[in-house]
Amino acid sequence: MRVSARHRLGEFRLDVAFTGPKDGITMLFGPSGAGKSVTLAIVAGLVRADAAMVAVGDHVLTDTATRIAVPAERRRIGIVHQDARLFPHLSVDRNLTYGWRRAPKAASDGRRIERDAVIEVLAIGHLLDRRPLDLSGGERQRVAIGRALLSQPDLLLLDEPVSALDEARRGEVLGFIAALKRFGLPMLYVTHREDEVRLLGDHLVRIEAGRVVAEGTPAALLPSGLVTGEAVAPGLVRIGGETIAVPGLDAPVGAAVRVSW
Repeated sequence: MRVSARHRLGEFRLDVAFTGPKDGITMLFGPSGAGKSVTLAIVAGLVRADAAMVAVGDHVLTDTATRIAVPAERRRIGIVHQDARLFPHLSVDRNLTYGWRRAPKAASDGRRIERDAVIEVLAIGHLLDRRPLDLSGGERQRVAIGRALLSQPDLLLLDEPVSALDEARRGEVLGFIAALKRFGLPMLYVTHREDEVRLLGDHLVRIEAGRVVAEGTPAALLPSGLVTGEAVAPGLVRIGGETIAVPGLDAPVGAAVRVSW
């Protein structure tokens, strides 16, 4: 994945350039208003930048220099938003198959994501006959992720996909997102939360005020060390005034735990 973009929105100027690995999760990390979601929209083809180049693998999706602009609906990009945006009148099963039946048989590189594998990884088999209104917020997000995966995308975009969830559901869904790496596709994930970068990130692009200020691995760019926190729920630890997700942690509520930070 290669991205460069310059764009002006009123007084805000975006000027970014970065690359991401061919699989795993690239974290687009920075404070609110830094330009993360605009960058994601440019990659998706939903915003036409003043100048841009976007390529996924060998496929150039945008190149203003040569007037290449593949329409958003032809980009083979899956998108997961903050809200699930499921079809309320369809069952979970029909929401999943809506994209699957209309998708190409495989991604551009020949990789195919199977329906049964998605249902297993996201643990949604028991939800297939339900409708979105009968699901929790975390369950709806898992279904939205599954629907995006079954469109056989060349790239999966996740725009703060757990920001609307409570802390317990957020930690749960983050664990499922981490498991998506088994499918071997590149993912671009927008967040302002450092614990999500530490948990999920294979590559980190730090953006501030419309500029990339650092790029590399999370281990190289973020401070590290062991800290003591308090277990507040399964998979959740409070450190100072912040609650972070630690999937797999099974400690009694109130217990002191040591985690890498």
